Amino acid sequence: MAFCDSRGIDWRYDTFTRCISLNKNGHQVNLRAGDEAITIDGRLLFLGRDVEIYNGTVAVPYYRFKELVLDDVFKDALVGRAAAPYILNIKKVVIDAGHGGRDPGAIGRSGLKEKDVNLDIAKRLKKLLGERGIEVVMTRSTDIFIPLSRRVDIANRSGADLFISVHANANRVRSINGFEVYYVCPTVGDSKRALNTAKSVSFPSSVGMLASSSLDLKAILWDLFYTDKRAESIELSRSLCWAIGKNLDAKILGVKGGRFEVLRGARMPAVLVEVGFVSNTAEERKLKNSFYRQKAAEGLMQGIEEYARTTTLMEVAKR
Repeated sequence: MAFCDSRGIDWRYDTFTRCISLNKNGHQVNLRAGDEAITIDGRLLFLGRDVEIYNGTVAVPYYRFKELVLDDVFKDALVGRAAAPYILNIKKVVIDAGHGGRDPGAIGRSGLKEKDVNLDIAKRLKKLLGERGIEVVMTRSTDIFIPLSRRVDIANRSGADLFISVHANANRVRSINGFEVYYVCPTVGDSKRALNTAKSVSFPSSVGMLASSSLDLKAILWDLFYTDKRAESIELSRSLCWAIGKNLDAKILGVKGGRFEVLRGARMPAVLVEVGFVSNTAEERKLKNSFYRQKAAEGLMQGIEEYARTTTLMEVAKR
């Protein structure tokens, strides 16, 4: 609980009951590992996700915990920007606004074009990330067509920590609606996929000398990359779904694997978000609203913060 120690918050952890007690300036907060319910000065409240223990480190749903505890009862314990301790491991993010130019993407009944929704939300997310000191690379900032292979190349050349492709969905069944996130999960096995990638995609320069010596070695290295980055992509997807669920009046369809070309070959955790269905009349109406698109961008930002918080705590626990 180094976070508490650095801010003068007295804490106690009972290994038998797995309960955590936080005290400062006469205020008391009680939490328990495996439970989303907490008490603040005797008031029962809910975090939305369970408190967890990662190798002895207590992990909380940071955004909700910040709102209920850090911004209220322990607000004087904060130093600087509240989110800063949990975004230090994310320096740069690539935001990919899907479609563009001659490719409008899906088109709703009222004429709403997916490419316009994607670009607007992407720009709003860029602004939010920039306000937190995170560098942002856009695959497109205007209404132009960018080939899918070029988008992946932009991401890989940027050296970014995350790749997020923003899209809106469509379905012949117009009643379908909701938010979902995809990570790359092709039907072929990891080993075969790694071998195919090794033949066509160059490896990062940091390991270029090793990778260039053998196709088999390149395939092994890519296999390790895929396994690691896919796990991180799934964790990012879960965090985004959680945050959108808290931020938007939208059905959460969950995390899914998909064979999206824009995600294949990415050297960092990469996801494709579907912010809603333009084919659904009610959801198309929402996506046309600038306030709703702003809330969607804020939800994505909060999801990135939640992912960063989780991965940071896991890294600290490993030390």
